[in-house]
Amino acid sequence: MSEQAADYFSMLGVPRQFDVDEASLTRAYRELQRSVHPDRFAGGSDRERRLAVQKSSQINEAYETLRSVTRRAAYLLKLAGHPVDTSNTTFSDPEFLMQQLQLREELSDLHDATDPEAALDAFYCDVDNAMAEQKAVFVTGLDADIEQAKAAYAKLQFLEKLRSEAEQKESELLDY
Repeated sequence: MSEQAADYFSMLGVPRQFDVDEASLTRAYRELQRSVHPDRFAGGSDRERRLAVQKSSQINEAYETLRSVTRRAAYLLKLAGHPVDTSNTTFSDPEFLMQQLQLREELSDLHDATDPEAALDAFYCDVDNAMAEQKAVFVTGLDADIEQAKAAYAKLQFLEKLRSEAEQKESELLDY
């Protein structure tokens, strides 16, 4: 398979860039899935059914990659010839380290908040603002300084994980 054929942006008909229009992405995904859905080939040959399953799987992978901020960032780095492995990443940016500490403290204090819903909303707002900053740094770095883009990607991973932890706490805090 050629690199062009493997380009998820081309597959889903969206521009190859970090910022994607999620509505357009979802619309393209649904249209493509309808056209290749394996049920449409139920009466076809084994080869046609197998190809439909493969294509459907590729479309799912493309959609999930481009829908996720961190997976999309990693994919863009890979397309730029700079695949990343952040499994052993440590941060030396003192400002980001301080932000991490503050956000971790804010997350752990949610249990003691007098208004957990308001505290959770404030936490999400802080994380979203930090993510917006890192997204902007990533976009700038992808065009001008790949190391800056890689660092922003690693920070986005941290922030996304922190947000995910808060979402897990949400049901516990708000008695869902």
